[in-house]
Amino acid sequence: MADLSNIPWKKFPSNAAPDDLVSKNFQLYELTKSDLASRHGIPNNFVSVEELRFAVYLCRKVMQPVRENFGRYTPNSVYRSQALERVLKKKPSDWVSNSQHVKGQACDIEVLNATNMKLAVWVQDNLKFDQLILECYSADEGPNSGWVHASLLPPAMARTARKS
Repeated sequence: MADLSNIPWKKFPSNAAPDDLVSKNFQLYELTKSDLASRHGIPNNFVSVEELRFAVYLCRKVMQPVRENFGRYTPNSVYRSQALERVLKKKPSDWVSNSQHVKGQACDIEVLNATNMKLAVWVQDNLKFDQLILECYSADEGPNSGWVHASLLPPAMARTARKS
C-alpha cells in the first residue's frame, strides 16, 4: 500500500493500486467497491483517468471530512460504471446515464455515529458541494432512513458550470 494522499488530485496516477491511499483514511478500491457489481459480475473500474481523479477530489473534499467528523464508515456508492448504473436503474443496454456517479463526482454515504438527517445537515453546514440530497428519506421510517447523496464538481468544471 502506497500513500498517495499528498499527490495533487489533478496528477493522481492512473496506475495506482487498489489498496493505495487516496486520502488519509480511504483506499482507492473504496471508490469503486460495489456489492451489486460483484453479485452481477459487472466490472466497476474507472473508464478514464479523469473519472478517477474526480473521485479522488470528491473523496478528499467530502468523504474524508465526514470521516474525520463522524468516524469510520464505508461509502455505499461512489463511482459507478455505465453497466452498473444500468443494472441499478433497470435500464436497457443502450441507455446512457448522466449521473454524477458515472463521472466519479458523487457519493452515497451513511455513518454509524449519526442519523442520516444529522449527517445531511452537517454536510450542508460544513462542506462545499453542488448537490446534497437526503435520498429515500421517510419521516415515518425514522431519522436514519435513506442515505446522504453528495456531489461535487472539480474546480475547473464548477467555474464552467456557473458561466453557462
